[in-house]
Amino acid sequence: MPLSGVTTHLHVAPFLIVGSEGVLLYDTGTPIQWSQVEGRLDAMLGDRPVDFIVPSHPEIAHCGNVVRLLEKYPAAKLAGDVRDYPLYFPSYADRLVEFAIGDEIDLGSHRFVFLDAIVKDLPSTVWGYERSTGVLFVADGFAYSHQPPLEGDDRPTHLEGECNLFASELGTPPADDQILWITKAALYWTHFVKFDLLLDRFQTLLETYPPKLVAPAHGAVIDDIDNVLWMIWNSLGKAYDPLAGVARAGVDVHKAG
Repeated sequence: MPLSGVTTHLHVAPFLIVGSEGVLLYDTGTPIQWSQVEGRLDAMLGDRPVDFIVPSHPEIAHCGNVVRLLEKYPAAKLAGDVRDYPLYFPSYADRLVEFAIGDEIDLGSHRFVFLDAIVKDLPSTVWGYERSTGVLFVADGFAYSHQPPLEGDDRPTHLEGECNLFASELGTPPADDQILWITKAALYWTHFVKFDLLLDRFQTLLETYPPKLVAPAHGAVIDDIDNVLWMIWNSLGKAYDPLAGVARAGVDVHKAG
């Protein structure tokens, strides 16, 4: 949408894992993105089908194209924490496959691991990890806008072409307002939880599944793990004070361990 002469939009990123024996799509994009999603899938896969569709959680940005994908790929399974999906997609209940945290899908040259989400949007949110490439998929975790809000407007902007860049290619690391805008809008539970209580769990996850890239659904893929990832973590810690209801300083962390 036009805003003060700058085009703004919501960054919503599904991720495709193409293995030698199988194909997995993590998140599906929104319905308005379907022509883009379908076009990219056709270009990248040709005649190969998607075998597993893994929405991180049942919200429009993450599962909005489930039905279209199940119709496009008749043999595909909807996989993961599927507790809610029979309510949303009762006609496809026979194509739901439950995977527990720690379970893996063998795609041949790639293996996808289902992980418990440290930063959850919903109770059923799942993260994922691809072993051969070291990509950690974090859904709404570590989301940030590409540009700070314009003066007089608290909505962040994305400039043309930025959605295809790695975090290190954006020129400058994200500022607090680029991170907190999305956190305040999407993760209301941060009003009530001290974010630094999640640190030990997150560090354990990074030690068990060491990432080379961190892939959020809303924001550039993070390739500078030691710096940008922890800048975002510290900013998330400033979101809310569950006791006083005011902004507070987060834990001062720079890298795992």
